[in-house]
Amino acid sequence: MASEDGDSPGAQRRRSALLPAVVAFVLVAAVFAASGIIRGTYPFGSLSRSTNDLGTQYIPFFAHLWDVLHGRAQGDLLFNWQSAFGVGFLADLGVDLGSPLSLLVGLFPRDRIDLAVYVITTLKLSLAAAAMATLLMKMRPGPRWVAAMLGVSYGVCGWALDDGSYVPMWLDGLIAVPMFFLVAEWSLRRTNRLLSVLVVGLFWLSNFYTAYMATIAGGIYLLARVLTSDLSWSLRLRAIVRHGISFVLGMALVAPILLPIITTNRAATPSPSGIFHPSALDIFLSRLLPLSEGVGRTASLYVGTAALLLALTMPFNKFVPWRTKTVWVITTVLVALSFRWPPTQKFWHAFDTPNGSQYREAFVLCGVIVVIAWVSVAHKLPGPIALLGAAALLVVITVLSDGSPLLTEHWMPVLIGSAAVTVVAFGTIWVLRRIPRTRRVKWPVAAAFAVLLVVVAVETTWTAVITDERRARVLSTSAAAWDEKQTARYDALQAAGQWPRYRTDPGTSITPNDPMLLGGQGAGLYSSLLPHSVNEMLTSLGFGWSGYGRASHSLDNPVTDAIFSVGARMRLVADGAPSITRSDAPPLVTVRRRLGAETAVDTNAPNAYAIQERLLGSTVYEVPKYKGTRFATGDVKLVAACTPGTSAYLFMPRVGGRARLADGQWHALNATRRPGINTSSAMISLGTVPKTGVVLIELDFGDAPQGISPANAIGCLDQQALAKAVRRLRMSGATDVEAGGHSLHATLRPGSTGYAVVAVPKIDGWMCSVGGGKAQVPRDYGGLIAVPLTGTADRIDCSFVPPGLRRGLAIGGAAAVLTLGIVLLGAVRRRRRRTGDLNR
Repeated sequence: MASEDGDSPGAQRRRSALLPAVVAFVLVAAVFAASGIIRGTYPFGSLSRSTNDLGTQYIPFFAHLWDVLHGRAQGDLLFNWQSAFGVGFLADLGVDLGSPLSLLVGLFPRDRIDLAVYVITTLKLSLAAAAMATLLMKMRPGPRWVAAMLGVSYGVCGWALDDGSYVPMWLDGLIAVPMFFLVAEWSLRRTNRLLSVLVVGLFWLSNFYTAYMATIAGGIYLLARVLTSDLSWSLRLRAIVRHGISFVLGMALVAPILLPIITTNRAATPSPSGIFHPSALDIFLSRLLPLSEGVGRTASLYVGTAALLLALTMPFNKFVPWRTKTVWVITTVLVALSFRWPPTQKFWHAFDTPNGSQYREAFVLCGVIVVIAWVSVAHKLPGPIALLGAAALLVVITVLSDGSPLLTEHWMPVLIGSAAVTVVAFGTIWVLRRIPRTRRVKWPVAAAFAVLLVVVAVETTWTAVITDERRARVLSTSAAAWDEKQTARYDALQAAGQWPRYRTDPGTSITPNDPMLLGGQGAGLYSSLLPHSVNEMLTSLGFGWSGYGRASHSLDNPVTDAIFSVGARMRLVADGAPSITRSDAPPLVTVRRRLGAETAVDTNAPNAYAIQERLLGSTVYEVPKYKGTRFATGDVKLVAACTPGTSAYLFMPRVGGRARLADGQWHALNATRRPGINTSSAMISLGTVPKTGVVLIELDFGDAPQGISPANAIGCLDQQALAKAVRRLRMSGATDVEAGGHSLHATLRPGSTGYAVVAVPKIDGWMCSVGGGKAQVPRDYGGLIAVPLTGTADRIDCSFVPPGLRRGLAIGGAAAVLTLGIVLLGAVRRRRRRTGDLNR
């Protein structure tokens, strides 16, 4: 029956539920923007937001996605020609850029990638708040403004500010928690079967890591709702089965992304698991309070004083049924305790304890706290006894947290002020609703809620400012926002590039992901999915790395430039201006008579010079024996003999400090070995060997004396021999090379025999054919692709398909058919039921 204004009751309910979501969405965006304005961070000021991986990893990935969307990338969604000399891209896409919101980057100019990432981050925070407000109204009817306030509290919770705001893909998990709770509600109410599957698939596509945590949270939520439900046990069991089916089908739908991620992750460079040490109780509890900051070391559990106080009313709210009260209190306590027990903490992180932030699942507890706050309020607004009981519990938490070093200045006044406003506001509303004459007067209630919203907004903004300020002190700012210097570098690389005729290496002077950020094609790649085989190959050749081998760095070396067909290289000179150096480079595909680089090499004590020669196919180095003298200061001098005029190189991957040749210029050795930091030094050029032929190298280890390699650390390069080797490779190499998004085609000289060696890492997924014949897995030439030649064909064709993609497509297709079948079956049953009712 329609209402007097023409709206149906259903439309009124939908509008009533929409308003809190809209308010929460807008307020969270305002809070996040206000904190940036106060701090003066980009885009509101000169301070960079690019803390740690945000600048070195995620913004470059967004830049590459922009290039792919606009058709400017060397590669496509399956393969990335620009990084690590050519690696798969689909798995990285799924891990870092899987959210549909990532596509918004294409709407911004390329020199505004930082702005695009900021906008996407803000949207995710706001959507999380809106999703939570929507869930709360769906879970149980209650005060709309309280739902909006709790939505805000969740959207800018401590985890969102401390961990998620500079790891944008994790924020998809923040949205997933209330959405997966909503899927549980649909399972209980036997509605939205198709939508349930699609929601699950969407968030497992967006970021499988946090979706895994949110899936566990969704199961916990469903269990609590089942235990507090009045449904029969058969219907409760059906709800659990329906929920499980939704998740299985949803995950199967995105198998074309998930399986390549899993397969690529197995082949990725491993990093040692972290060691979990539960934080002290005072530190753990202090993260519930405003203005606390632990920079990833502790669980960020802050949801605002008002939300926390309302959650603490649950044990004392007489209007909440005892079973509901008991189940939700026990659930919350158990979830909190699971953060402090190593086995369950490992379970939350998919059995891989992280090295960095060790409480990455904290957003789950933030969501649970907000939910129990709503359960308490929605049954009926807590009265004076419940509010006083909650205040007493808050005092206990405050006393236990008082010694925490994570509580910053002014935390106590902010806590007391917010708690007082919350108690007074809800106490006033409770009183007004018990006075008959004022029961229908809405403006005092609206005013009280408005004041409470303002207090929540101010408190969360202040906490956001403190969080960002403290994080900037502890963590490094990895890169500045895009500026005129970046534009000059980008333009210089675009002008110099002639891919696939040769590579243009941008170096890794800004970030390890400069090939994606600035353009060009080089060794640089920072990704948790960097193939281990690629890391081993590059390390054995003299390349350096950081991040436990997950961030490969460029190597400025003429021999490796020849091996990888680098014909132009960008170096930064005065004031960071770009300087392009060109050189003759062999084509991307060369022809070798035999495989000479099949021997495995121990990268812990590599002779990088010999390995370079094997891949080059010529002898160009002298590797002299040397003697070392260690002085009382811990410094070392190495003495060797080489041909005068050759170029001296030093490769000590496990040494940190600096080195120089005979009182020349110092060069850094960047190896470090300490918890949380693990890097390997690249081969460095020290200068020209003097006329005496004596190579005198000074090593300065600073305050940390270290051992030195017993042999093979020094190499002397004969530039003339190198030039001759390059000419030979150019004369016998491919006459034409074409590169598609994930394919490569090369025209060879007639009668070519032996092996066509492609200067691309051989990773799983490549298939090559000769002369249009049957595609086969290529051979391994020291880590590069090698295709056997018959002497009768003048063309090779190679194509890359991410491992697991075909199987994933099959699983995804089957899941789509099953989902459609279930939906159609349900529709038929409902139609028959309606027909039966009419026939009666």
